[in-house]
Amino acid sequence: MVGSVCGRALCFGVQELMPHRWWILGSGGHGRLFADAIRAQGDAVVGVLDDSRPADELEAGISVLGPLRLAWDVKTLQCLGGASSPDRIVVAIGNPALRQRWQQVLEAAGSPVGVVVHPSACVSPSAQLDPGCVVLAGAVVNADARLERGALVNSGAVVDHDAICGGYSQLGINAAMAGRSRLGPLASLAAGEVLGCGENRFAELELASGAADLSEGVSCAGSSG
Repeated sequence: MVGSVCGRALCFGVQELMPHRWWILGSGGHGRLFADAIRAQGDAVVGVLDDSRPADELEAGISVLGPLRLAWDVKTLQCLGGASSPDRIVVAIGNPALRQRWQQVLEAAGSPVGVVVHPSACVSPSAQLDPGCVVLAGAVVNADARLERGALVNSGAVVDHDAICGGYSQLGINAAMAGRSRLGPLASLAAGEVLGCGENRFAELELASGAADLSEGVSCAGSSG
């Protein structure tokens, strides 16, 4: 998926005529940030899945539909949603390994995983954003940068030209990746941290439970997720 210019008028090169309906997995801090970005880009958040809140409770005006495990069951989700069934879903979980796990669940179930770009972010038309990526307010993604599946660029962070954010990696607030740098899968930059020109950072990875090789699933070593 190719990036966009600043603002809402053009999103990934295609003018948006109708607002999308979104569901969010997770209603914590990331969930609230993602909801704000989705609404700011002119779309609607019509439901949340979360393990910590009872079904039918409202979270910031959004209905909690049930626990995360419902992401496995598309038919049940559609019944719960009714007329408000989504055409976009995103995982709002800060733990990279858990974000990976739940996005893979959604993709295996055939759910429509979307891309969220706050309208105050600036994303180059030549940047590539894979499904599940989120770019929050004031962030910059420059020419020929790539955000792989589920990557998160927090508010004010910068991904400079030709930099690569690996799958489910994340940049904290005001973090920066200089040109041609690489953040590996599941790796993170803390708030304000800088990855220099051409530098690499990789998370310490281990096989996920039941995986035969890295292509079948990885997790951050020592992660509780």
